[in-house]
Amino acid sequence: MTEEQGQSPLTRMNCKVGEGVLHCRFTGRWTIDTAKRETSRRSWRRALTNEKEIKKVSFEIGEDVEWDSVLVVFIRSCLRDCKESKLSVDMSRLPSGLCKLFLMTEEKIIEKVGLDGGEPSFLTAVGELVFAVAEAILSSVHFLGEWTLSLFRLFRFKARFRASDFLDSCRACGASALPIVTLVSFLTGLTMAFVGSVQLAKFNARIYVADLVSLAMVREMGGLMVAIVMAGRTGAAFAAELGNMKLNEEIDSLRTFGISPMDFLILPRTLALFVMIPMLTLYADVVGMLGGMVVGMFVMDFSLHHYVEQTQTALNSMWDIYSGLAKTIVFGGIIGMVGCSKGLNCGNDSAALGEAVTSAVVTSITLVVVADALFEVFYSIMGWR
Repeated sequence: MTEEQGQSPLTRMNCKVGEGVLHCRFTGRWTIDTAKRETSRRSWRRALTNEKEIKKVSFEIGEDVEWDSVLVVFIRSCLRDCKESKLSVDMSRLPSGLCKLFLMTEEKIIEKVGLDGGEPSFLTAVGELVFAVAEAILSSVHFLGEWTLSLFRLFRFKARFRASDFLDSCRACGASALPIVTLVSFLTGLTMAFVGSVQLAKFNARIYVADLVSLAMVREMGGLMVAIVMAGRTGAAFAAELGNMKLNEEIDSLRTFGISPMDFLILPRTLALFVMIPMLTLYADVVGMLGGMVVGMFVMDFSLHHYVEQTQTALNSMWDIYSGLAKTIVFGGIIGMVGCSKGLNCGNDSAALGEAVTSAVVTSITLVVVADALFEVFYSIMGWR
């Protein structure tokens, strides 16, 4: 067993090695006016390099120690040395608040240092992935449960949010999205008509382009394209708004005043998407069919009456329209909840906010596509196609 001490009479760091563990105990005064950091730094490096059998480092602060940010910076530099030397770290004897500070400010030093001082094994990586997925699922279920309770409070007239917020969200999700929805839907119908006409011309059946465009828009493409546009536009906006409010501690202020953020912030936004996405889908269906009609009239020389009549024949069942609208309600819920959840649970810096916005868009689009596929499988099993 060996022992090293700092040279300052006021600043002391007692280092003892036993059974492969370097125990570092801080005593004396570690303040900006008394601490001699260079001397303590040399003592730490000497203790770390003199003993080859060290596999683990343990830190402890004495009971009567007077310390400030000087000690925090010093321990932080020690943690970096442990990371470079691939040594395991034990901070169980440090104050819990100090440990949390290291976890927030340091670049995940404690997580990157393995328990055995080496690189994480394959099983460790798999275990961390499983725990991360489980945590994400539990967080999603918890958020969905809170939203459901908030919806029940709304039905009982106990949810507290302003009607103006709901109307503003409807405007942002509806009228403000009309230009991009118009452009995307028109070009989608136009493209499908061009592609379909090339293939149907081989069978001398180009008139069925009207059937192709109308059925594809109302059943599938209208709702899906609107959902993707809204995920990139509105879902990202929700995540950015709520994430910025969290950074500015506005959400904490609402909780301080006894106002539920779920009722006041999230419920009006999600309900606005529930209402507006089906309406946007109906509009997108019509605009997409107009795009196909432009191709039919000006490229394939169909008359307006002929094209409209063929479209009406293709849409002889209202279920074709209802089946597409039913999916969009689920799409709206996915986009709204994912966007709000990512914003509400983002980190405490601008980088975390950017990651939350990106994650909201990617997750929303992925879940929308998965939900759309599940709907089609369900419709086929039930014989509704």
